[in-house]
Parts: sequence; structure tokens; C-alpha cells
Amino acid sequence: MAEHYLLCYRQELARYQQEQEQETRDWLKAVEMVTDRAGDQKTTFLRLRREAWRKHFYYRGKETWVPYVQQRYASYQAEAGGERTAWVGARTLRSWWHDLVRDVAEIHTIINNKQ
Repeated sequence: MAEHYLLCYRQELARYQQEQEQETRDWLKAVEMVTDRAGDQKTTFLRLRREAWRKHFYYRGKETWVPYVQQRYASYQAEAGGERTAWVGARTLRSWWHDLVRDVAEIHTIINNKQ
């Protein structure tokens, strides 16, 4: 569920504004808390990860988002004026993704336990 809400934040926010579901609100709050404290690298990564998900949603099999995000991340750094464009490894990207998903799930659990 955390993965879904990270990827589909905007769609779920729009749905929540119409339906006002408590469960959706809790997930959205968890995503917001994680993204608010994420650094520039992970914020850029999440934006690109969402972009990759929208463009490659129907692909099956091998993870297609990793090479897409690698390429776009390097392009983003080059456009930002970085002298040295770093290529982010696939393991690093997967680690960042698992960290974000884990953090959202943990915060969601904390939010639910407080109620």
C-alpha cells in the first residue's frame, strides 16, 4: 500500500478530496511526512520514479523504471549545472525506493496506533 500511495499520491489526493476516507487520509499524511523530510536527491528521485511509473505502467517482467530513472537523473544533474554528472547505480535506486516505501509504511503504522 505504501508503494501505491507514493506513486499515486496526486490521484489519491484528488480521490480523497471527493470521498474524505480516513484510511486514504492516513496514507496521504504518511507520504507527505516522508516527502517533506526527504532531501533533494530523494525528492528528485521520487519525482522521476513517479514519472517512470506513469510512462511504463503497462510493462511486465523486468523492472523498467530503473534504467529510465538512471538516465533522467543524470540528465537532471547535467541540466542543473553540475560539473560532474553522477550515474546512480541500480542498487542505490532500489535502496532509495525501499527506504521510502518502508518509511511511509512505518509512519502510517504510527498514525494508526495514535488513533
